[in-house]
Amino acid sequence: MLYDKLKNYNRIPFHMPGHKRNKKKLGSKLPYDLDITEVEGFDNLHSPNGIIKEIEDKAKEVYESENSFILVNGSTVGILAGVLTAVNRGDTVLMARNCHKSVYNAVELAGADAEYIVPEVDEYGIFKAIDVSEFKSKIQSVKPKLIVVTSPTYEGVNSDIEGICELAHSYDIPVLLDAAHGAHYVGYAKYADITVMSLHKTMPALTQCALAHINGSIISPEEFRVKLSMLETSSPSYVLMASIEECLNYKYDYIKLKAKRDKLIKQCEGLNVLKIIDYKEPTKLVVFTGCSNISGVELAWILRTDYNIEVEMSDRYYIVLLLSACDDFSNYSLLYKALLAIDATLHKAEFNPLKLITLPEKSDKTTDSFEFVDLNNSVGKVCGEYIWAYPPGIPLITPNEIISQEIIDYINSALESGVNIQSTYGFKEKKIYCQS
Repeated sequence: MLYDKLKNYNRIPFHMPGHKRNKKKLGSKLPYDLDITEVEGFDNLHSPNGIIKEIEDKAKEVYESENSFILVNGSTVGILAGVLTAVNRGDTVLMARNCHKSVYNAVELAGADAEYIVPEVDEYGIFKAIDVSEFKSKIQSVKPKLIVVTSPTYEGVNSDIEGICELAHSYDIPVLLDAAHGAHYVGYAKYADITVMSLHKTMPALTQCALAHINGSIISPEEFRVKLSMLETSSPSYVLMASIEECLNYKYDYIKLKAKRDKLIKQCEGLNVLKIIDYKEPTKLVVFTGCSNISGVELAWILRTDYNIEVEMSDRYYIVLLLSACDDFSNYSLLYKALLAIDATLHKAEFNPLKLITLPEKSDKTTDSFEFVDLNNSVGKVCGEYIWAYPPGIPLITPNEIISQEIIDYINSALESGVNIQSTYGFKEKKIYCQS
């Protein structure tokens, strides 16, 4: 195993990295003794034929994939490489509007055109799964060269990926599945042509550890490897790759996690004001605050300051907690008691969700002249950057889309609720980068 090779490596290191694995001088806080570069016997990530290839073969076995690739720059690099492999300049990419900003960046880098499917929202203001029929009508009208869909979403909503892929393949169109939050679904990778998974999100791997899977005959795994080598670091971390190998060998107790989560949800039936939204995703717990006198951001703050509980993300109307088979399950009882105590201090309020932003109008105006404009004075301007709430990093508006009053109101409402709004150029002093 790679970890064992790293641990037992004892040559005199006249090579990178500069710390020379010398924990006597540097201390033992960080794993310097495991960190090396591409020396003889340790294979090469961008042309694997030894121990790294063995890890990728293990990933193929675990995830029932025809081809698997180690990613040490997170899911983002897999998405970038996937889009650049699948499309050429001027091609159309049909993508869900709730895709992560890395998908938008990939389409821009490829010089492709994006067409969107905007998912409907449920009664809680959360994006629903996308129906296969929505893709069918769009395929016939825009004739895309690639379809991109996110499943599960940040909140844990799953679409019918098998059905979407079956439809796309009937038109000989490849599907890129952003399953960054679905690495615990070991059979999920066999449907899409390109599947990207973040092991570090729901599985026991270090941050930045991810996998990409290529299946079928539409996407060339060799071409994907070429694009990946262009985008991914040429100095990959062996510590991260060892973490991926350890993760692939980990026996994920999905059944126990689901049972513990189901018990927690059953306990939470005693909540009077707060509400658990159950999307049947074992790694996510969504707590709805929309019918209370506090926002999701405020609930997250109370849990943090009064109960030492940090949540995965908070929005105006809900919070998302990430669950894992590596949890100390005794903490579930602490969480339930905290929610019950907070719930007792709240009172009910009418849920008045802000209207979902309609798909912004595109502009055909082109210019090399840009300026920063105050958010509240930007209506009618052509946006020159991406603006998103983080997490989860889904753009509210993209370059070359026209800023409407609806978008301004949405952003202001999010800011008032404490939601973190970011943009390409930093959103400093609430200014938007616009065409002038």
